[in-house]
Amino acid sequence: MMYLFPKITEIRERRLAADLSQHGLSLKAGLGGQAINRIERGETTTVHPLRAREIAKALQCGVEDIFTETKGA
Repeated sequence: MMYLFPKITEIRERRLAADLSQHGLSLKAGLGGQAINRIERGETTTVHPLRAREIAKALQCGVEDIFTETKGA
């Protein structure tokens, strides 16, 4: 299973553009209330592809727009 690395800045910018709080995006993506907070603070360094897909869907973008398969890309 290939876990994905979040593009933190891109996620934050898209979340703010969508006028969503971290908690709001977490709930919209069907995740725990603090999931996005942990991603944006760098505490969660890898994300399961299914969770990544739900975050991307909530932000109305592609998974590849906000996640990468390699660290530091």
